[in-house]
Amino acid sequence: MLRSLQSFAVFVIVLSILFFNISTLLAIAFPFRQFGKGDQVPDVTVQGFADPGKTVSFSELKGNGFVAVFWGADLPEKIEHSAKVLKEVESLAPFLQERNIRILLVNAQGDDAANIEEVIKQAGGGIDVFLDRENKAYATLGLFVLPSVLVVDKDGRVAAGLGYSHDLKERLKGEIEIMLGEKTPDQVEAELRPEMKEATAEEKASRRHLDFGLVMLERGQPDAAVRELKKAVEIDPGLALAHLRLGCIYLSQDRLEQAEASLNKAPESDPASLLTHCRGELKRKKGQFAEAEKELKAILEASPANHNAAYTLGKVYEDQQRLQEAAAAYKKAYRLIRQFSASEE
Repeated sequence: MLRSLQSFAVFVIVLSILFFNISTLLAIAFPFRQFGKGDQVPDVTVQGFADPGKTVSFSELKGNGFVAVFWGADLPEKIEHSAKVLKEVESLAPFLQERNIRILLVNAQGDDAANIEEVIKQAGGGIDVFLDRENKAYATLGLFVLPSVLVVDKDGRVAAGLGYSHDLKERLKGEIEIMLGEKTPDQVEAELRPEMKEATAEEKASRRHLDFGLVMLERGQPDAAVRELKKAVEIDPGLALAHLRLGCIYLSQDRLEQAEASLNKAPESDPASLLTHCRGELKRKKGQFAEAEKELKAILEASPANHNAAYTLGKVYEDQQRLQEAAAAYKKAYRLIRQFSASEE
């Protein structure tokens, strides 16, 4: 038993050293890891939810473009989020039908039928839903986050991969127009950002302090990073990433009150907030283990490649002496960090 505990401790120490030099937040621009834009999409087959005898394969759709939306529904928050995305995509149905582009709505987690039906009800239920049996599509496509949207052209090549954003509907419409040659990327960008204008001197200054703070953090100088990040939010209190970074640094220094204050200033709906493990780490350090576990599991459901969340979940289990679960979480984190490091090379 003692030898097992010693081995476990050594494993945790080694893993801690690895994580010390890893960025706190993951920036995932393309939500699929098995292919890239312009690649031939891997062939997968999905099964009808209402009619299990009905199947559709990506290869069958060649000749016309299609949009596939992958989503989950195992948590109340994800049911609401998925329904919102499906509703936005379904609202584009007339636009897509005019261009002979098919919509596939795919539950990618094998969720309970009742949860799937709730998503369909909230979304409006106008388009057939399919299931990814045994998570084969999930693995073949290498999904990073849910919901995710895949756009494929008539030749079976990937035109775009989109994660959720407040302007998903407009971005998806723009990607279709680009794919079909109806508009250029510059034209779509101009329409998406009509309010774009020269940044003010204050905005430029806050961004400089943020960027310099991030550089100091990468160099292992947290105190200098804190000074720069504080200057950034003094100039622009709405700079969510600066608040998050400050909160994470304070956490690493066990300054819990300051960490909580900084983390609370970053909207939970902000894309960076959705992927940070620091809120879960804060709950762990406050002894709120059930809440921490729930939060970190939700992050891993949405972003299975989030090594920081897996590692922090391991610490939650270890604090509760749930050593087998802790070891499994740490091993998963170690595997993910190796994959992340390889992708950076």
